[in-house]
Order: sequence, then structure tokens, then C-alpha cells
Amino acid sequence: MLNNLKKTLQIFLPVIVLIAGCKEISFREPQPKGKKTLKNVPKQIQGKYLPLTADGELSRDTIVIHDQGYYFGYYDITDRTNSNDKEYESGVLSDSLVLKAFKGYYFFSFHERPEWTVRVVKPEKDGDLIYMAPEQDGVDFKNYLNKISTEIRVDSFQVEDKMIYQIDPTPKELVRLIEKGYFTKAVLKKIM
Repeated sequence: MLNNLKKTLQIFLPVIVLIAGCKEISFREPQPKGKKTLKNVPKQIQGKYLPLTADGELSRDTIVIHDQGYYFGYYDITDRTNSNDKEYESGVLSDSLVLKAFKGYYFFSFHERPEWTVRVVKPEKDGDLIYMAPEQDGVDFKNYLNKISTEIRVDSFQVEDKMIYQIDPTPKELVRLIEKGYFTKAVLKKIM
């Protein structure tokens, strides 16, 4: 069970970063800026998904994307029983969870006052999704920050005891950052 937990943590690290409020690049507004907010999640990305672990095996926890948002569900009955809930992270489209589309990508923006964090999904022809977050595998945050600042201006400011690092890309700049490898990528395997 400990081994499964380690694998699940590897897959959901971008979500954990979001929840824990650790250092990451954030945004001033939902992304891509200036693009229309979607009222529903498109059918193309709705479904049940299993993330692939770092060693290429399927995780057992499920990600469900539905017409109004998403949730991560526990596979193991013991985990569900111990948590008193069948899901451990969820979100519904609202003023604090915004979904936009641009150039074949879907952008989930989370309002983490005073900043917005972003997760990106891109549908594949086989129904799978590529899940992306603004970070690079194997690169610590300081080095990542130095690298991305060669591409785009990074502003930093202190809010209470937290340092915030923020970029303000145009939609085209945002896609360029994704395509140049400034976002990690993980596969979400569609099972339904």
C-alpha cells in the first residue's frame, strides 16, 4: 500500500502543489487571458481516467471529469473508509474554477487568492488526455524560475509569509511555453 501511495503522489504532485500552496508559477487572471470562459466541460474531455505512474503503470485511483468539473476518487476501499469520503480532491466550474480553451488545449484556472494557478489538458486521438502543470521534471523551482525568465518576465512579490512568482503571457506566449517544455506532462488513460 505504501508503494501505491508513492506512485499516486508522483502522479498527483501538481495537484498537491496546488493544495499545499508550495512555490509555483502563477498567473494574474484565468488563462488564456482574453479567451471566453466555458460554461460546461466539453464532452471531448469528459470521462473516467487513470493516471500513468512514473514507471508507466496505471494508477488505481480514478480521475473523473464531468460536465461541471472533476474529482479524484479513491480506488482502495480502505482509503475511502478512512477518509469518510469517496473523493479526495474535487472542483466545480465557478468563479474560482474557470475553464477556457485555446489551440486544442483546455485550461483549468484555480483562484488561489491573490493568484491563479493553471492546469492544462490536451485530448489525444485515442481518448486519453495529456495533463500539464507549469514545472519541469527533474528541475528544482529555482532553476525552473531562472529558465522560464529567459522566455517571459516573471514578477515576484511577498504576500504575508509567501513569495508569489507570476507571469502574464498572451495566449500565444502561453502555448509557446507549453510547447517549449515549460509544463510537465502526464498521461491520463481513458477507461470510460
